[in-house]
Amino acid sequence: MNIDNYFEEQGSGSPIVFIHGSYATTSTWKKMIEPLAENHHCISIKLPGHCGMPNPDDFSNPTMETELEIIEQVVNLLTDEAVHLIGHSFGGVIALAQALKGNLNLSQVTLFEPVAIWVLNSAGDKEMSARVQEFLTKYRQDASDKKHYACGQVIDFWGGKGAFESLPEFIKDSMEPLMKNNIRHWDIDSLIRNDLTDLEKCVVPTRLVYGDQSNPVASSICDHLSEHIPNSKKYEIEGASHFLITSHTDECIQALSDQSVF
Repeated sequence: MNIDNYFEEQGSGSPIVFIHGSYATTSTWKKMIEPLAENHHCISIKLPGHCGMPNPDDFSNPTMETELEIIEQVVNLLTDEAVHLIGHSFGGVIALAQALKGNLNLSQVTLFEPVAIWVLNSAGDKEMSARVQEFLTKYRQDASDKKHYACGQVIDFWGGKGAFESLPEFIKDSMEPLMKNNIRHWDIDSLIRNDLTDLEKCVVPTRLVYGDQSNPVASSICDHLSEHIPNSKKYEIEGASHFLITSHTDECIQALSDQSVF
């Protein structure tokens, strides 16, 4: 693997590593990176199967280690400093897994609406777990049946009804080939075997950011994480939903500037 192909970088200063979500690319972070790169070395990870990268080879036995190994190699290649790790959506699931693994020098972690559904199961949140499972059952079936724009169901689940329809046609069309990868992400999330004790042992300062217009599942995940990660703080952004890092960039950057979590 040529690890040089799996990242983009901009700016100089203390390092920030960005992990985009499913059905997304590094361009997700463009509006945030532009101001942050004035004082930081901003490193954007390209996930397998996204941003022109080859598909992973673990579809038959999906594992988070595929993504974690890429992040570890990129970080070790580019910096010896402690890293601020930032993830959005499934990227937040990856960032959390990396923090719990504990093998990288992380100064802090910021999770923008991490879709860590395993947390709901660990916390015994039956109501929110049921919402996820009801959605997943239909989505998986429609994906299996190759229903046109089945990918849009994921966007609407997290972003609200009509979120997918509002997207330009070229973006909708670009998502369809990513559906196999998205199903893999759901599989990985469902197979995570961390528990609340692992969260309670996490020593990395952690920000949890979500929108007040988001699916209640997203805010519930942040609630549970906040309850069990000792050095953590929640931020609710008014008027924002799942795609807050592009719709409410200034407020997201403001949350990053809050050092009270330390």
